[in-house]
Amino acid sequence: MRVLLSGYYGFDNAGDDAVLFAIVQALREIMPAVDITVLSNQPEKTAAQFEVHAVDRWSKAGLLKAVKNCDILISGGGSLLQDVTSKNGILYYLGIIKLAQMMHKKVMIYAQGIGPVNEPRNRKLVAKILNKVQAITVRDFDSRQELIEMGVYREILVCVDPVLGIRAGQIEEEQGVRLLHEANAGFQNGKKNLMVAARNWRHSDYFFREIAQSCDAMAEQGWQIVFLHFHYPEDVEAGRRIAALMDREAVVLGGNYTPQETMAILKNADLIMGMRLHSLIMGAALLKPMVGLSYDPKVNSFMQLLRQPDCFAVDSVEAEQLVKSMMRLGQQTETERKKMEQNMEIMARQAKAPAELLCSL
Repeated sequence: MRVLLSGYYGFDNAGDDAVLFAIVQALREIMPAVDITVLSNQPEKTAAQFEVHAVDRWSKAGLLKAVKNCDILISGGGSLLQDVTSKNGILYYLGIIKLAQMMHKKVMIYAQGIGPVNEPRNRKLVAKILNKVQAITVRDFDSRQELIEMGVYREILVCVDPVLGIRAGQIEEEQGVRLLHEANAGFQNGKKNLMVAARNWRHSDYFFREIAQSCDAMAEQGWQIVFLHFHYPEDVEAGRRIAALMDREAVVLGGNYTPQETMAILKNADLIMGMRLHSLIMGAALLKPMVGLSYDPKVNSFMQLLRQPDCFAVDSVEAEQLVKSMMRLGQQTETERKKMEQNMEIMARQAKAPAELLCSL
């Protein structure tokens, strides 16, 4: 089977590239002989990193040839069909789906997080185009409801984010230790690590200050504060801004890491404060206690899926709330950890469901 993957790949975003890694891994596990081509912003880097074929996503000739040569187009995962970051960005992904349909190719929506889609034009296009695809899978019930409200009447399978299919045992903790020491950022073995994944967003002056104060409070309790970025280099700057507001020392990592390297670093966390969705998804896969900082409904949806109440809106969060939650989570019992491990086993199986559905197509 010749599969073409369309998504936000090759933009040095650890979360989206982790989705690609997880999808490729799942497809090869079920169909070892699968031939995979990826539409990427950095095709040479993507090809080498994931051992796939890759095509420049901006090349009209390359795109046409890739669609023509595939048997099935996979659109996903991540949050492709939304118009919050750009009202026209959604047209790129819908356009590729429409092109595949015009060439009579099968199309699958793969574990996407849908919405918000606010523009009436975009909502009509989503319904019109997705009602003609062969399979739709989404990563949460809110995404399913969003599609139904837009007028999608095809069967919609709810699964989970593909990254939850990555098992903690597949990630080498020592690789993370090496990367932390190579960063020469004052990392100390033996200390409890609070890893923070923040990003620039509206009202950042306010919530960056609250995050900084909460990190200072944790540092006073003996925790080492490590800022880990998920979108390079934008998130590095966000980490440096917060660290500059702190009274205590913090480690700000600056390397451009692969998804596997990011997860290896994250495996050294004892607690995660995550604003980036995939910092929380990776943390869950690695069985780490977490506090969520929500700037988007997708963060709330994921924390609700985990039945995790420790999720705070960035525009109203207070340092005192964060510290209270983190101190409680930092004392996670073995019973709580075992329960989380059992939940992740179920979710890991659910993460493979879209790949199994694609095989049946």
